[in-house]
Amino acid sequence: MVKLERTSGILVHICSLPGPNGIGDIGNEAYKFVDFLHECNQKTWQILPLTASEKPSPYSGTSAFAGNPILISLEKLVDDGLLVQTDIECSRPNFGEHIEFRQVFKWKYSILNRAYNNYKINPIKKFQNEIDTFKKNEQYWLDDYTLYMAIKAEQKNQSWSKWPKELKQRDKIVLEEKRQEHADIINEHIFLQYIFFRQWEQLKQYANKYDVTILGDMPVYVDYDSADVWANQSLFQLDKRTSLPKAVSGAPPDAFSETGQLWNNPLYDWRGNLRKTNFDWWIKRLKKCLETVDVVRIDHFRGLEAYWAIPIGTDGKPLSPMKGEWVKACGDEFLTAATKALGDNLPIIAEDLGHLTQEVFDLRDKFGLVGMRVLHFAFAHWPNNMYLPHNYIPNCIAYTGTHDNNTTIGWFRHNMKEKERQTLIDYLQKEGDPERNINWDLIRLVLASVADTAVLLFQDVLDLEEGCQMNDPAFTPDYEENWRWRFQWEQLKQSAKDKLKSLTYIYGRHLPEEALERPDTEAGVDEKTDSIKQPKAY
Repeated sequence: MVKLERTSGILVHICSLPGPNGIGDIGNEAYKFVDFLHECNQKTWQILPLTASEKPSPYSGTSAFAGNPILISLEKLVDDGLLVQTDIECSRPNFGEHIEFRQVFKWKYSILNRAYNNYKINPIKKFQNEIDTFKKNEQYWLDDYTLYMAIKAEQKNQSWSKWPKELKQRDKIVLEEKRQEHADIINEHIFLQYIFFRQWEQLKQYANKYDVTILGDMPVYVDYDSADVWANQSLFQLDKRTSLPKAVSGAPPDAFSETGQLWNNPLYDWRGNLRKTNFDWWIKRLKKCLETVDVVRIDHFRGLEAYWAIPIGTDGKPLSPMKGEWVKACGDEFLTAATKALGDNLPIIAEDLGHLTQEVFDLRDKFGLVGMRVLHFAFAHWPNNMYLPHNYIPNCIAYTGTHDNNTTIGWFRHNMKEKERQTLIDYLQKEGDPERNINWDLIRLVLASVADTAVLLFQDVLDLEEGCQMNDPAFTPDYEENWRWRFQWEQLKQSAKDKLKSLTYIYGRHLPEEALERPDTEAGVDEKTDSIKQPKAY
């Protein structure tokens, strides 16, 4: 069983960090955010997936292994001598408050291309040696990914299902010819992957130095139009004639959508080739993720126990999510194989949200995985609701909300039904204006709970209102208003930092060294008299 310490942390993705380049990155502002966490005694930084993507959603991607070059710090490339500051400043558009993905992608990749060309002209010996080692260590995914990206560019960004037959079906002779033809493009993608993981590892080491754990995220599914599916077609439920999915992923009707959700990912062939290969691809994916972060949350964990399969209609398009059905997966066999390959006590958080069954909980508990409790889900049904703080267990992570939730202020104003709102007010025993400091009321509830780890939505710490939600699952993953939110440092008030630090101490999620060294009898309950003894103030 994974055992968490009693700590707290913040949920905010890299792209939401401030900075002049249109999107947050793993440069100076990320280090500043670690400094903020350390200053306020927060021990966990939860982020969203870091994998390569050409779409706004970090849960969509061209690879389950590659890092996202859009998160590379340009300023760090200046420090490395691969760019000069004018390369950045003279061409940088006038970016707005929110992320404009198309504009950011076009501009930033042009600057990354310049860095690569500068490297070709003046190779840095240290980088050459490190890139050679990187290529050797990551070959098991890097070869397919870089070739896929090169061919995709050649094919004008079309889905691989529309490529010529010999490319779609991966003719070995033709693929080798393409490797030679597109050697420079392939080398550029290798270079960008090396840079990403080099910068990321430096940031992670800095965070770990200050006792900040990086809690990463890994979606269960991968995109159809990805190097993963193209290179491993036999592991997915694809039509052998067309190479298109036989059915796709989604979710039945729930609190987020009355008609269900269509995610449109291909489904794994759990009981076929995945099982025959002893889940080798999945284990490599999990291993790579755990090399990148300290702890990983598996998004839609219930998809390992059973998945919602949405049929494809006669017109080749998915039917309504309401037409789907639950199909059993092989989560038990997969996690058994994973623990044998990677060791017991895997640092995995199970996103046990959504349509849950006892089988999902049993799978989670059999492998000692940590579950989640989200306070925004707590007040529709009570008092037995598992998301209410008095029903928490120590071995879980408690959240005010996730990246899919509105801010607490926005949720209280716009998303709660009146009965649900009154339930919350009664639970808090709150008098006066119920909306006043409602975000801090919920922060206090999760910090005070018995959950070993509490993770706070950063928007709640910033006192932000409606309009700052990272993602609304009721819309498609590429909905233009999703994934665009960024914060500015001036939104973080000193009073909020002081309050966060104080509550973290009050509820025992950070104790000074001198407090930890004191005998237990100096504070708490006197075993002889059952009277409360007050600890010294720190």
